[in-house]
Amino acid sequence: MKKILKNSILLIVFLTTTISFTSCTDLTPEKTFEIAALNSNLLARFGGKEISNKLESEPQVYDETQKKMVSSTYYDSFKYGITNLEASFKTIQDIKEDDDNQEMVQASKDLFSYAIAKQKDGYLKIAKMKDENASPEQLQKAIADFDATTQNEIDLRFTKLMNTAKAYVEKHNIDAKFGI
Repeated sequence: MKKILKNSILLIVFLTTTISFTSCTDLTPEKTFEIAALNSNLLARFGGKEISNKLESEPQVYDETQKKMVSSTYYDSFKYGITNLEASFKTIQDIKEDDDNQEMVQASKDLFSYAIAKQKDGYLKIAKMKDENASPEQLQKAIADFDATTQNEIDLRFTKLMNTAKAYVEKHNIDAKFGI
């Protein structure tokens, strides 16, 4: 499980870095779609499922000096994940908006800003509870409370992005599959 988590985190860092280096002001419709819509896959497990999975894994962060993942607190591990999400959000913010892509890019920004804000508040509180040895019942209640207050809003934002992305894909004849 640790190896899968480590590889997943490294893949996210690699993809984020790659996207950052390739982002520019004049993006093709395909690249705009990739950055604005496909990055939303990073949020596919948003909420209780992601939190529970992370709490069952060894907490780790990437140590730049050692060039590898190292053990950490859950708080720092969750914060590290948020930092990676913020890097992806930055690539979305760097997209030059125009009449053609504005609706999709705005929907993506809305989704990411909401998710990041909620993760900073909810995820980090739950991670701190885990670090402070809260009972499994307390953690499950906190996770359920988090989902109860965020899941509808994140679903609405995600749906809006997918609807605008589908229209953008159709308009530009981009080969993309939705809902897989």
